[in-house]
Amino acid sequence: VAIASTAVASAANIECDLAIVGAGAGGAYAAWRAAEGGEKVCVFERSDRPGGRIHSIRNLGPKQDLVVEAGGYRFAIKTINFGADMVIKTPLTKAIVQELKLKNGIYNPIPTQWDHWMHKLVDEDNQDVGFLTLVETMLHKAEEYGAKVRFESEVVAINLLEETPDQGLTVRLKSGDEVTAAKVLFNIPQRPLIQLLRNSDGPLRHVYPEPLYNPISYGLLKLYVHYEDAWWQNYLGYSAGPFFNKDAGAPDPSLPAVGPAPLKGAYHDGDVRCDGPDGKCRGFLQAYYGSDGIEVAGGSIGGAMRYYAPFIDAVRGDSATHIKPEYAAHHRVLLEEVHKSLVELHRAELDAKNLTAKISAMRPTEAVMSFWSEGVEGMFAGCHMPKRLVNGSFPPLDKLAEDSLEPIKGWPLYVANEAFGHMRCFAEGSLAMANEAVKRMGIPDPLSGWLNDVELEHGEVKMPMTDPFFLEDTILRADEELVV
Repeated sequence: VAIASTAVASAANIECDLAIVGAGAGGAYAAWRAAEGGEKVCVFERSDRPGGRIHSIRNLGPKQDLVVEAGGYRFAIKTINFGADMVIKTPLTKAIVQELKLKNGIYNPIPTQWDHWMHKLVDEDNQDVGFLTLVETMLHKAEEYGAKVRFESEVVAINLLEETPDQGLTVRLKSGDEVTAAKVLFNIPQRPLIQLLRNSDGPLRHVYPEPLYNPISYGLLKLYVHYEDAWWQNYLGYSAGPFFNKDAGAPDPSLPAVGPAPLKGAYHDGDVRCDGPDGKCRGFLQAYYGSDGIEVAGGSIGGAMRYYAPFIDAVRGDSATHIKPEYAAHHRVLLEEVHKSLVELHRAELDAKNLTAKISAMRPTEAVMSFWSEGVEGMFAGCHMPKRLVNGSFPPLDKLAEDSLEPIKGWPLYVANEAFGHMRCFAEGSLAMANEAVKRMGIPDPLSGWLNDVELEHGEVKMPMTDPFFLEDTILRADEELVV
Protein backbone atom coordinates (compact mmCIF):
# COMPACT_ATOMS: atom_id res chain seq x y z
CA VAL A 1 0.00 0.00 0.00
CA ALA A 2 2.81 2.38 0.87
CA ILE A 3 4.49 1.74 -2.47
CA ALA A 4 1.25 2.34 -4.37
CA SER A 5 0.53 5.58 -2.53
CA THR A 6 4.08 6.80 -3.25
CA ALA A 7 3.62 6.13 -6.95
CA VAL A 8 0.32 8.01 -7.00
CA ALA A 9 1.86 10.95 -5.19
CA SER A 10 4.72 11.00 -7.67
CA ALA A 11 2.35 10.99 -10.62
CA ALA A 12 0.53 13.96 -9.18
CA ASN A 13 3.82 15.86 -8.98
CA ILE A 14 4.85 15.20 -12.57
CA GLU A 15 5.04 18.51 -14.43
CA CYS A 16 6.04 17.09 -17.82
CA ASP A 17 5.05 13.79 -19.37
CA LEU A 18 8.10 14.24 -21.56
CA ALA A 19 11.07 16.50 -20.91
CA ILE A 20 13.22 17.11 -23.99
CA VAL A 21 16.80 18.27 -23.52
CA GLY A 22 17.85 20.19 -26.63
CA ALA A 23 15.81 21.98 -29.28
CA GLY A 24 17.55 20.64 -32.36
CA ALA A 25 15.80 18.84 -35.19
CA GLY A 26 15.15 15.62 -33.25
CA GLY A 27 14.02 17.47 -30.14
CA ALA A 28 11.66 19.73 -32.08
CA TYR A 29 10.20 16.75 -33.95
CA ALA A 30 9.67 14.75 -30.75
CA ALA A 31 8.06 17.78 -29.09
CA TRP A 32 5.67 18.25 -32.01
CA ARG A 33 4.69 14.58 -32.23
CA ALA A 34 4.35 14.07 -28.46
CA ALA A 35 2.38 17.28 -27.91
CA GLU A 36 0.10 16.43 -30.83
CA GLY A 37 -0.43 13.05 -29.18
CA GLY A 38 -1.65 14.69 -25.97
CA GLU A 39 1.54 14.60 -23.89
CA LYS A 40 2.58 17.44 -21.60
CA VAL A 41 5.89 18.38 -23.21
CA CYS A 42 8.68 20.58 -21.82
CA VAL A 43 11.66 21.53 -23.99
CA PHE A 44 14.88 22.87 -22.47
CA GLU A 45 17.52 24.48 -24.68
CA ARG A 46 20.82 25.79 -23.30
CA SER A 47 21.26 28.32 -26.10
CA ASP A 48 19.18 31.38 -26.92
CA ARG A 49 18.18 29.84 -30.24
CA PRO A 50 16.83 26.51 -31.50
CA GLY A 51 18.44 24.28 -34.11
CA GLY A 52 21.69 23.05 -32.59
CA ARG A 53 23.95 22.28 -35.54
CA ILE A 54 21.30 23.68 -37.88
CA HIS A 55 22.37 27.30 -37.68
CA SER A 56 20.88 29.77 -40.18
CA ILE A 57 22.17 33.31 -39.65
CA ARG A 58 19.78 35.84 -41.13
CA ASN A 59 19.70 39.58 -41.86
CA LEU A 60 23.24 39.77 -43.23
CA GLY A 61 24.77 42.01 -45.89
CA PRO A 62 24.28 45.77 -46.36
CA LYS A 63 20.58 45.28 -47.07
CA GLN A 64 20.18 42.80 -44.19
CA ASP A 65 18.37 40.36 -46.45
CA LEU A 66 20.93 37.56 -46.82
CA VAL A 67 21.19 34.21 -45.04
CA VAL A 68 24.30 32.19 -44.24
CA GLU A 69 23.91 28.53 -43.41
CA ALA A 70 26.53 28.09 -40.72
CA GLY A 71 25.47 24.49 -40.08
CA GLY A 72 23.28 21.75 -41.59
CA TYR A 73 21.12 22.98 -44.44
CA ARG A 74 20.10 20.40 -47.06
CA PHE A 75 18.09 17.23 -47.58
CA ALA A 76 17.80 14.73 -50.41
CA ILE A 77 14.59 14.38 -52.40
CA LYS A 78 15.67 10.95 -53.66
CA THR A 79 18.24 8.35 -52.69
CA ILE A 80 21.67 9.42 -53.92
CA ASN A 81 24.28 6.75 -54.51
CA PHE A 82 27.71 8.33 -54.60
CA GLY A 83 29.82 5.61 -56.20
CA ALA A 84 29.71 2.19 -54.57
CA ASP A 85 30.23 3.24 -50.97
CA MET A 86 28.31 6.42 -50.22
CA VAL A 87 24.58 6.90 -49.84
CA ILE A 88 22.42 9.89 -48.95
CA LYS A 89 18.86 9.06 -48.01
CA THR A 90 16.63 11.48 -46.07
CA PRO A 91 13.03 10.28 -46.50
CA LEU A 92 11.79 11.46 -43.11
CA THR A 93 13.20 14.97 -43.56
CA LYS A 94 11.56 15.16 -46.98
CA ALA A 95 8.22 13.97 -45.58
CA ILE A 96 8.32 16.51 -42.74
CA VAL A 97 9.11 19.34 -45.15
CA GLN A 98 6.15 18.30 -47.27
CA GLU A 99 3.80 17.91 -44.30
CA LEU A 100 4.72 21.35 -43.00
CA LYS A 101 4.30 22.77 -46.52
CA LEU A 102 7.76 24.34 -46.49
CA LYS A 103 8.74 25.57 -49.92
CA ASN A 104 12.02 24.13 -51.13
CA GLY A 105 14.19 24.33 -54.20
CA ILE A 106 17.16 22.81 -55.99
CA TYR A 107 20.51 23.24 -54.26
CA ASN A 108 22.77 22.72 -57.31
CA PRO A 109 21.26 23.37 -60.77
CA ILE A 110 23.79 21.15 -62.59
CA PRO A 111 21.85 17.88 -63.12
CA THR A 112 24.94 15.70 -63.61
CA GLN A 113 26.41 16.47 -60.20
CA TRP A 114 25.43 14.48 -57.11
CA ASP A 115 24.12 17.42 -55.08
CA HIS A 116 21.61 18.37 -57.77
CA TRP A 117 19.20 16.11 -55.87
CA MET A 118 19.76 18.00 -52.65
CA HIS A 119 17.16 20.64 -51.76
CA LYS A 120 17.19 23.73 -49.54
CA LEU A 121 14.37 25.80 -48.04
CA VAL A 122 13.34 28.92 -49.95
CA ASP A 123 10.67 31.62 -49.92
CA GLU A 124 8.06 32.43 -52.55
CA ASP A 125 10.74 34.19 -54.61
CA ASN A 126 13.02 31.13 -54.36
CA GLN A 127 15.42 33.00 -52.10
CA ASP A 128 17.09 31.26 -49.16
CA VAL A 129 15.13 31.36 -45.90
CA GLY A 130 17.40 29.11 -43.86
CA PHE A 131 17.08 25.43 -42.94
CA LEU A 132 16.43 26.57 -39.38
CA THR A 133 12.89 27.26 -40.61
CA LEU A 134 12.29 23.51 -40.40
CA VAL A 135 13.14 23.38 -36.69
CA GLU A 136 11.32 26.62 -35.91
CA THR A 137 8.16 25.37 -37.61
CA MET A 138 8.18 22.07 -35.73
CA LEU A 139 8.63 23.90 -32.43
CA HIS A 140 5.80 26.26 -33.33
CA LYS A 141 3.57 23.26 -34.03
CA ALA A 142 4.54 21.77 -30.68
CA GLU A 143 3.67 25.01 -28.91
CA GLU A 144 0.30 25.11 -30.66
CA TYR A 145 -0.41 21.74 -29.02
CA GLY A 146 0.64 23.06 -25.61
CA ALA A 147 4.37 22.30 -25.40
CA LYS A 148 6.45 24.64 -23.26
CA VAL A 149 9.80 25.68 -24.75
CA ARG A 150 12.45 27.32 -22.58
CA PHE A 151 15.63 28.84 -24.01
CA GLU A 152 18.79 29.64 -22.05
CA SER A 153 17.82 26.74 -19.80
CA GLU A 154 20.71 24.31 -19.57
CA VAL A 155 19.98 20.91 -18.06
CA VAL A 156 22.87 19.76 -15.87
CA ALA A 157 21.58 16.59 -14.18
CA ILE A 158 18.85 13.94 -14.15
CA ASN A 159 17.89 12.32 -10.86
CA LEU A 160 15.24 10.05 -9.41
CA LEU A 161 12.08 11.68 -8.11
CA GLU A 162 11.33 8.77 -5.77
CA GLU A 163 12.99 5.37 -5.40
CA THR A 164 12.69 3.96 -8.92
CA PRO A 165 12.79 5.49 -12.43
CA ASP A 166 9.19 4.54 -13.21
CA GLN A 167 8.04 6.83 -10.37
CA GLY A 168 9.39 9.87 -12.14
CA LEU A 169 12.57 11.86 -12.70
CA THR A 170 13.83 15.30 -11.76
CA VAL A 171 15.45 17.49 -14.39
CA ARG A 172 17.85 19.94 -12.76
CA LEU A 173 18.72 23.17 -14.57
CA LYS A 174 21.89 25.21 -14.25
CA SER A 175 19.78 27.94 -12.67
CA GLY A 176 19.00 25.59 -9.78
CA ASP A 177 15.40 25.03 -10.83
CA GLU A 178 14.08 21.48 -10.92
CA VAL A 179 11.29 20.09 -13.07
CA THR A 180 9.70 16.68 -12.71
CA ALA A 181 9.13 14.43 -15.71
CA ALA A 182 7.89 10.94 -16.45
CA LYS A 183 10.45 10.42 -19.23
CA VAL A 184 13.32 12.31 -20.84
CA LEU A 185 14.57 12.53 -24.41
CA PHE A 186 18.11 13.80 -25.00
CA ASN A 187 18.61 15.73 -28.23
CA ILE A 188 22.17 16.79 -27.51
CA PRO A 189 25.53 15.62 -28.94
CA GLN A 190 27.69 12.88 -27.50
CA ARG A 191 30.07 14.83 -25.27
CA PRO A 192 27.45 17.06 -23.59
CA LEU A 193 25.22 14.03 -23.04
CA ILE A 194 27.95 11.99 -21.40
CA GLN A 195 28.89 14.93 -19.18
CA LEU A 196 25.27 15.48 -18.14
CA LEU A 197 24.91 11.85 -17.08
CA ARG A 198 28.19 12.01 -15.16
CA ASN A 199 26.94 15.09 -13.31
CA SER A 200 23.74 13.35 -12.26
CA ASP A 201 23.40 12.17 -8.68
CA GLY A 202 22.35 8.77 -7.48
CA PRO A 203 22.32 5.63 -9.62
CA LEU A 204 22.94 7.30 -12.98
CA ARG A 205 26.49 8.33 -12.20
CA HIS A 206 27.38 4.70 -11.51
CA VAL A 207 26.09 3.43 -14.87
CA TYR A 208 28.33 3.09 -17.92
CA PRO A 209 26.10 3.52 -21.01
CA GLU A 210 28.49 1.84 -23.42
CA PRO A 211 26.76 2.77 -26.72
CA LEU A 212 27.06 6.48 -25.92
CA TYR A 213 30.86 6.13 -25.83
CA ASN A 214 31.05 4.49 -29.26
CA PRO A 215 30.99 7.43 -31.72
CA ILE A 216 34.09 9.40 -32.57
CA SER A 217 33.78 13.07 -33.47
CA TYR A 218 35.50 15.26 -36.00
CA GLY A 219 35.41 18.95 -36.71
CA LEU A 220 33.92 20.79 -39.65
CA LEU A 221 34.55 24.23 -41.09
CA LYS A 222 32.27 26.45 -43.16
CA LEU A 223 33.45 29.80 -44.48
CA TYR A 224 31.33 32.26 -46.46
CA VAL A 225 32.65 35.58 -47.77
CA HIS A 226 30.46 38.48 -48.89
CA TYR A 227 31.05 40.75 -51.87
CA GLU A 228 28.94 43.70 -52.91
CA ASP A 229 29.97 42.70 -56.42
CA ALA A 230 29.57 38.93 -56.84
CA TRP A 231 32.37 38.83 -59.39
CA TRP A 232 32.35 35.05 -59.93
CA GLN A 233 28.87 35.42 -61.39
CA ASN A 234 28.97 38.94 -62.79
CA TYR A 235 32.21 38.55 -64.77
CA LEU A 236 33.01 34.84 -65.04
CA GLY A 237 29.48 33.45 -65.26
CA TYR A 238 30.05 30.87 -62.54
CA SER A 239 26.79 30.21 -60.72
CA ALA A 240 27.09 26.48 -59.95
CA GLY A 241 29.64 23.75 -59.41
CA PRO A 242 32.39 23.08 -56.85
CA PHE A 243 35.90 24.55 -56.72
CA PHE A 244 39.04 24.03 -54.66
CA ASN A 245 42.71 24.86 -54.53
CA LYS A 246 45.36 22.35 -53.55
CA ASP A 247 48.92 21.92 -52.40
CA ALA A 248 50.49 19.52 -54.89
CA GLY A 249 53.62 19.04 -52.79
CA ALA A 250 52.14 18.60 -49.31
CA PRO A 251 54.02 15.82 -47.46
CA ASP A 252 51.28 15.64 -44.84
CA PRO A 253 47.68 16.50 -45.84
CA SER A 254 46.86 17.47 -42.26
CA LEU A 255 49.65 20.09 -42.15
CA PRO A 256 48.75 23.44 -43.73
CA ALA A 257 51.16 25.57 -45.73
CA VAL A 258 51.70 29.28 -45.03
CA GLY A 259 49.59 29.98 -48.09
CA PRO A 260 47.47 30.18 -50.05
CA ALA A 261 44.43 30.10 -47.78
CA PRO A 262 42.67 26.73 -48.31
CA LEU A 263 39.58 26.85 -50.52
CA LYS A 264 36.96 24.15 -51.03
CA GLY A 265 33.56 25.56 -51.84
CA ALA A 266 30.81 25.79 -54.41
CA TYR A 267 29.58 28.63 -56.60
CA HIS A 268 25.97 27.65 -55.98
CA ASP A 269 26.40 27.55 -52.21
CA GLY A 270 25.87 31.03 -50.83
CA ASP A 271 22.97 33.44 -50.77
CA VAL A 272 23.28 35.62 -53.87
CA ARG A 273 20.70 38.17 -55.01
CA CYS A 274 20.86 39.51 -58.58
CA ASP A 275 18.75 42.61 -58.05
CA GLY A 276 21.20 45.34 -59.06
CA PRO A 277 21.29 47.41 -62.26
CA ASP A 278 21.19 45.14 -65.33
CA GLY A 279 20.82 42.14 -63.03
CA LYS A 280 24.13 42.65 -61.23
CA CYS A 281 24.60 40.18 -58.38
CA ARG A 282 25.74 40.59 -54.78
CA GLY A 283 26.04 38.11 -51.96
CA PHE A 284 27.98 35.34 -50.26
CA LEU A 285 30.33 32.77 -51.76
CA GLN A 286 31.08 29.56 -49.93
CA ALA A 287 34.86 29.57 -49.72
CA TYR A 288 35.32 26.43 -47.63
CA TYR A 289 33.23 23.49 -46.47
CA GLY A 290 34.86 20.40 -45.07
CA SER A 291 37.30 19.13 -42.50
CA ASP A 292 41.07 18.72 -42.32
CA GLY A 293 43.52 16.91 -44.56
CA ILE A 294 41.31 16.22 -47.57
CA GLU A 295 42.95 14.39 -50.46
CA VAL A 296 42.08 15.60 -53.96
CA ALA A 297 43.29 14.70 -57.41
CA GLY A 298 46.87 15.94 -57.85
CA GLY A 299 47.45 16.99 -54.24
CA SER A 300 45.60 17.81 -51.08
CA ILE A 301 43.83 20.58 -49.20
CA GLY A 302 46.16 20.59 -46.26
CA GLY A 303 44.95 21.24 -42.74
CA ALA A 304 42.29 23.85 -43.47
CA MET A 305 40.89 23.85 -39.94
CA ARG A 306 44.38 24.25 -38.51
CA TYR A 307 45.04 27.09 -40.94
CA TYR A 308 41.91 29.03 -39.99
CA ALA A 309 41.81 28.17 -36.26
CA PRO A 310 43.93 31.14 -35.06
CA PHE A 311 41.35 33.55 -36.48
CA ILE A 312 38.68 32.46 -33.99
CA ASP A 313 38.45 32.25 -30.21
CA ALA A 314 39.65 28.96 -28.75
CA VAL A 315 36.52 28.55 -26.59
CA ARG A 316 33.24 30.12 -27.65
CA GLY A 317 29.53 29.77 -27.10
CA ASP A 318 28.69 29.75 -30.80
CA SER A 319 30.23 27.94 -33.74
CA ALA A 320 29.84 30.97 -35.99
CA THR A 321 32.06 34.05 -35.96
CA HIS A 322 30.89 37.16 -37.83
CA ILE A 323 33.96 38.65 -39.46
CA LYS A 324 34.26 42.29 -40.53
CA PRO A 325 37.44 44.25 -41.29
CA GLU A 326 36.45 47.01 -38.89
CA TYR A 327 36.03 44.56 -36.00
CA ALA A 328 39.68 43.58 -35.58
CA ALA A 329 43.01 43.44 -37.40
CA HIS A 330 42.93 39.66 -37.72
CA HIS A 331 39.49 39.88 -39.35
CA ARG A 332 40.89 42.24 -41.98
CA VAL A 333 43.87 39.96 -42.62
CA LEU A 334 41.65 36.87 -42.93
CA LEU A 335 39.45 38.55 -45.54
CA GLU A 336 42.51 39.68 -47.48
CA GLU A 337 44.10 36.22 -47.45
CA VAL A 338 40.92 34.48 -48.59
CA HIS A 339 40.43 37.05 -51.34
CA LYS A 340 44.01 36.59 -52.57
CA SER A 341 43.45 32.83 -52.74
CA LEU A 342 40.23 33.25 -54.69
CA VAL A 343 41.90 35.57 -57.19
CA GLU A 344 44.84 33.20 -57.60
CA LEU A 345 42.53 30.22 -58.11
CA HIS A 346 40.72 32.08 -60.91
CA ARG A 347 43.77 33.84 -62.35
CA ALA A 348 43.67 32.09 -65.72
CA GLU A 349 40.04 33.03 -66.32
CA LEU A 350 40.58 36.58 -65.03
CA ASP A 351 43.70 37.08 -67.14
CA ALA A 352 41.86 35.87 -70.22
CA LYS A 353 39.25 38.58 -69.71
CA ASN A 354 41.74 41.24 -68.57
CA LEU A 355 39.97 41.37 -65.19
CA THR A 356 42.75 40.38 -62.79
CA ALA A 357 43.57 43.92 -61.65
CA LYS A 358 39.89 44.83 -61.23
CA ILE A 359 39.01 41.78 -59.14
CA SER A 360 42.27 41.94 -57.16
CA ALA A 361 41.36 45.44 -56.01
CA MET A 362 38.10 44.19 -54.51
CA ARG A 363 37.73 42.98 -50.92
CA PRO A 364 35.06 40.94 -49.14
CA THR A 365 33.02 43.25 -46.93
CA GLU A 366 32.31 40.57 -44.33
CA ALA A 367 32.36 36.84 -43.73
CA VAL A 368 30.89 34.15 -41.53
CA MET A 369 33.24 31.39 -40.39
CA SER A 370 31.60 28.47 -38.64
CA PHE A 371 33.96 26.21 -36.72
CA TRP A 372 32.29 23.07 -35.40
CA SER A 373 34.95 21.73 -33.06
CA GLU A 374 35.74 20.97 -29.44
CA GLY A 375 35.87 24.68 -28.69
CA VAL A 376 32.13 25.15 -29.18
CA GLU A 377 30.38 24.91 -25.83
CA GLY A 378 27.39 22.60 -25.89
CA MET A 379 28.54 20.92 -29.11
CA PHE A 380 32.25 20.01 -28.92
CA ALA A 381 32.17 18.48 -32.42
CA GLY A 382 31.00 18.82 -35.99
CA CYS A 383 29.91 15.34 -37.01
CA HIS A 384 30.29 11.82 -35.68
CA MET A 385 30.78 8.30 -36.92
CA PRO A 386 30.79 4.89 -35.22
CA LYS A 387 34.04 3.11 -34.48
CA ARG A 388 35.07 0.39 -36.88
CA LEU A 389 34.73 -3.25 -35.91
CA VAL A 390 37.81 -5.31 -35.02
CA ASN A 391 37.97 -6.72 -38.55
CA GLY A 392 38.09 -3.20 -39.98
CA SER A 393 34.55 -3.11 -41.33
CA PHE A 394 31.80 -0.74 -40.27
CA PRO A 395 28.82 -1.98 -38.25
CA PRO A 396 25.34 -2.05 -39.83
CA LEU A 397 23.98 1.44 -40.23
CA ASP A 398 21.20 1.14 -37.68
CA LYS A 399 23.11 -0.72 -34.95
CA LEU A 400 24.46 2.29 -33.08
CA ALA A 401 21.11 4.08 -33.31
CA GLU A 402 19.33 1.00 -31.97
CA ASP A 403 21.80 0.51 -29.13
CA SER A 404 21.78 4.20 -28.14
CA LEU A 405 18.05 4.88 -28.37
CA GLU A 406 17.39 3.59 -24.83
CA PRO A 407 20.91 3.52 -23.46
CA ILE A 408 20.17 2.64 -19.82
CA LYS A 409 18.01 -0.40 -19.17
CA GLY A 410 15.02 0.24 -16.92
CA TRP A 411 15.18 4.02 -17.21
CA PRO A 412 12.69 6.07 -19.29
CA LEU A 413 15.56 7.83 -21.05
CA TYR A 414 15.74 8.20 -24.83
CA VAL A 415 18.40 9.56 -27.18
CA ALA A 416 17.92 11.20 -30.58
CA ASN A 417 20.95 12.91 -32.08
CA GLU A 418 23.11 12.87 -35.21
CA ALA A 419 25.99 11.51 -33.14
CA PHE A 420 24.23 8.16 -32.80
CA GLY A 421 22.01 8.14 -35.90
CA HIS A 422 22.33 6.10 -39.05
CA MET A 423 22.91 9.18 -41.23
CA ARG A 424 25.89 11.12 -39.97
CA CYS A 425 26.18 14.84 -40.60
CA PHE A 426 22.50 15.12 -41.55
CA ALA A 427 19.42 15.88 -39.46
CA GLU A 428 17.86 12.67 -40.80
CA GLY A 429 19.71 10.55 -38.24
CA SER A 430 18.38 12.59 -35.33
CA LEU A 431 14.86 12.73 -36.78
CA ALA A 432 14.73 8.97 -37.37
CA MET A 433 15.80 8.26 -33.78
CA ALA A 434 13.22 10.74 -32.46
CA ASN A 435 10.56 9.07 -34.58
CA GLU A 436 11.41 5.65 -33.14
CA ALA A 437 11.55 7.09 -29.61
CA VAL A 438 8.04 8.53 -29.73
CA LYS A 439 6.82 5.22 -31.13
CA ARG A 440 8.33 3.36 -28.16
CA MET A 441 6.72 5.87 -25.83
CA GLY A 442 3.36 4.70 -27.15
CA ILE A 443 2.58 7.95 -28.96
CA PRO A 444 0.36 7.19 -31.96
CA ASP A 445 1.24 8.11 -35.52
CA PRO A 446 -0.40 11.27 -36.86
CA LEU A 447 -4.07 10.78 -37.75
CA SER A 448 -3.50 12.50 -41.09
CA GLY A 449 -1.40 9.51 -42.14
CA TRP A 450 1.50 11.50 -43.57
CA LEU A 451 4.00 9.08 -42.00
CA ASN A 452 2.41 5.97 -43.48
CA ASP A 453 4.33 5.97 -46.74
CA VAL A 454 7.73 7.05 -45.39
CA GLU A 455 10.29 4.30 -45.97
CA LEU A 456 12.67 4.39 -43.01
CA GLU A 457 14.55 1.13 -43.61
CA HIS A 458 18.18 1.50 -44.66
CA GLY A 459 20.32 -1.12 -46.31
CA GLU A 460 23.93 -1.73 -45.42
CA VAL A 461 26.72 0.08 -47.26
CA LYS A 462 30.47 -0.11 -46.79
CA MET A 463 30.66 3.34 -45.22
CA PRO A 464 28.11 5.05 -43.00
CA MET A 465 25.93 7.44 -44.94
CA THR A 466 27.26 10.96 -44.99
CA ASP A 467 27.88 14.04 -47.11
CA PRO A 468 30.41 13.14 -49.86
CA PHE A 469 31.63 16.73 -49.93
CA PHE A 470 33.53 16.05 -46.70
CA LEU A 471 35.41 13.12 -48.13
CA GLU A 472 35.45 13.20 -51.90
CA ASP A 473 38.63 12.80 -53.87
CA THR A 474 36.76 13.42 -57.13
CA ILE A 475 35.67 16.98 -56.43
CA LEU A 476 35.14 18.69 -59.77
CA ARG A 477 35.23 22.11 -61.39
CA ALA A 478 32.08 23.67 -62.84
CA ASP A 479 32.78 22.45 -66.36
CA GLU A 480 33.17 18.78 -65.40
CA GLU A 481 30.60 16.12 -64.77
CA LEU A 482 29.91 13.63 -62.02
CA VAL A 483 27.81 10.56 -62.72
CA VAL A 484 25.32 9.96 -59.89
